[in-house]
Amino acid sequence: MECTEIRQGFVTGGVPSGPAVDEHLKKCSRCSELFRDSAKLGRRLAGAPFRAPDDLTAQLFATETLLAREQGLRAFLRSRSTHVRYALCLVLAAALLACELLRKRVLVHELGMGRSLAGLLLLIILALITRSSLRSPPLEGTAARLRSLFALVAWALPCVLWFAPEARASGEDFSSSGFALRSLACFGYGSALAAPSFVLLYAFDRDERVSHRVLSLGAGAVAVLSSLILLVHCPSTQLAHVIAGHFSIGLVWFAAVSIATLWRRAN
Repeated sequence: MECTEIRQGFVTGGVPSGPAVDEHLKKCSRCSELFRDSAKLGRRLAGAPFRAPDDLTAQLFATETLLAREQGLRAFLRSRSTHVRYALCLVLAAALLACELLRKRVLVHELGMGRSLAGLLLLIILALITRSSLRSPPLEGTAARLRSLFALVAWALPCVLWFAPEARASGEDFSSSGFALRSLACFGYGSALAAPSFVLLYAFDRDERVSHRVLSLGAGAVAVLSSLILLVHCPSTQLAHVIAGHFSIGLVWFAAVSIATLWRRAN
């Protein structure tokens, strides 16, 4: 099998496969690149207009130049397999939560059934958000819209804690002199500890330019992880404080990445 046959296979709308293809990929590093990440590059190039041999040579040279620039820490991180990248994200989140639990600011048995179940739900959602962020952008329109919707609502997921009986039963005191300071302290603490997860998702993204989808999901990850951290850090169940100091983190982060994306598109 030759390289032209590989290209022709992509042009027909499918992904070439079979023993002959496998044998060719062992010898041809250029064609191997076309099959990486679920043949993402091969599919994209298949939709490009036909080019003359001279133009194709120039394009291949430009592609090789671009690949040669992939050096440094981020290039190394992006080149890891999806399973490795996913595991590293989960390990980081688990380490942050474990450190907070070891501090014993709030004991697990003191959380109550409602908040414990909400925390378990947030853990599951955090794993799903991380997985969704690391996957390649969906090709189908419906799947793409569902992924975008997931990104848009991710920051609001910690609000499930709002419905915990422990939070609803607590009193509210907006006029307290220390209310603003306590809320700001929790907001800053949660954001600072969850920010590395956002940076990691950004560094792991394989797109040439990080999309709003990834940034939004990263903001959602910050919202969920910071709420989990604050759940075992802050003993307060005062609903006003939880809204101002805990839930607001996701909203602020989501607004920030949305504004940054709009600014980037405008420039």
